[in-house]
Amino acid sequence: MAVEDAAALAETLALVSNKSQIRHAVDIYETERMKRAYGMQSASLVNGKLWHFADGGEQEARDKGMLAEVQGTYYSESTNQWSDPVTQNWAYGYDAERAIKEAWNLNTSAS
Repeated sequence: MAVEDAAALAETLALVSNKSQIRHAVDIYETERMKRAYGMQSASLVNGKLWHFADGGEQEARDKGMLAEVQGTYYSESTNQWSDPVTQNWAYGYDAERAIKEAWNLNTSAS
């Protein structure tokens, strides 16, 4: 997250063309980064619960959902969210600079 923060901040500052835009730029940066941070925090809380099921039905369902991954065979989804392809793309394929540019274009043209 810190690397994303740095990339997003650098992009935000690069988009500022005069001092009067600084407050607007900081607002965009803060809004975009908070959305991302809250999303990652939420995913981390789910992950914490997932790994601490007591022995029983929930734990067995979780383990069954990870079976292909554990066996090293192809899988398109996993109950291990950090191995799940959709979650991996969301977590590791995120482009912080692009997100800032898009937010800037959306919020600057509207203001």
